[in-house]
Amino acid sequence: MKKKISSEIIADSVNENGERITSFVLTFPRFILAELNTHRALSRNSASSRAIPFGTMSKEVTNDPFIPIDWQRNHKGMQGTEYILDDEEIKEIIGEWIWTANSTVSQATILNSSYDVTKQLCNRMLEPYLWHKAIVTATDLENFFALRCPEYVLEIGNEKKSFRSKRDMLDYVSGFDQLKFEYENVGQGEIHIMELAERMWDSMKGSEPSFLKEGEWHIPFGDKLDGNRLHDVCRASGYVFDKEMAKVKVATARCARVSYLNFNGKDDYNADINLHGILSKSGHWSPFEHCARAMTKEERDNNLVIQDGVVASGVSGNFRGFIQYRKMFKGENIV
Repeated sequence: MKKKISSEIIADSVNENGERITSFVLTFPRFILAELNTHRALSRNSASSRAIPFGTMSKEVTNDPFIPIDWQRNHKGMQGTEYILDDEEIKEIIGEWIWTANSTVSQATILNSSYDVTKQLCNRMLEPYLWHKAIVTATDLENFFALRCPEYVLEIGNEKKSFRSKRDMLDYVSGFDQLKFEYENVGQGEIHIMELAERMWDSMKGSEPSFLKEGEWHIPFGDKLDGNRLHDVCRASGYVFDKEMAKVKVATARCARVSYLNFNGKDDYNADINLHGILSKSGHWSPFEHCARAMTKEERDNNLVIQDGVVASGVSGNFRGFIQYRKMFKGENIV
């Protein structure tokens, strides 16, 4: 199946104070990752161009290259307004784009195979044509949506009304799927990150968050974890079994891989728990930012210290109302 820009919610929770935390798995063109990374309210993990074998990456470009969803005419400034609409012209442009992608694969293959140049460099050459997968977790998404969502403007009577999603216009417009994205959207974001933000917005509006009491855990990928299997794995490995913490450890490893499965395509709890240990010992802390525990009233009101992670005015790290798993480790901001 060909990839496309998409958003899937893998965990969605709300605490007793009404604060919501949501974890997404996102698919998008690799070249907009830098724009996503500018939003510091988002905790992020994604596949690494340094880690994946060059052969795997080059096949991805050959078999399913990213192709822009629309083609703008050249323009001054950051945002274009004129789109190429002629079908024949678009067909020719796509042909040139694919030819360039295949040529880049050929040149990168020569560097990798004939000159033994590292995959870390050869994979970088492919990035304009690569799809990318990332896990994102956040409690405060309003600024991201305000900056990155489209702005569809409709005149309703004598009033102009703005929408962040085509789906939101359903109450006002029939046959909305016939509307041209570029005709209705006056947003100022890059068109592909606007498409991604719109998918995330729709995902959140269509999701019902699970209620968490204070002290309970938000666990991405946790819906598919088997407590009995976890118990058996922990007992066989000599670990003291704590069901919630075992789930957190497995989920943390899966956030590092951005997958339910390990790199061999297997659902292996023991490998997950081992990877959790390797990550914590080596100081690779970003995967530890997605699991989070709902704050207690005492933690929220009294700014208690959890290891080195101070809870200030109900905030822990970049989360509001939830304590990041990362903040429960001593020295997490040093190593």
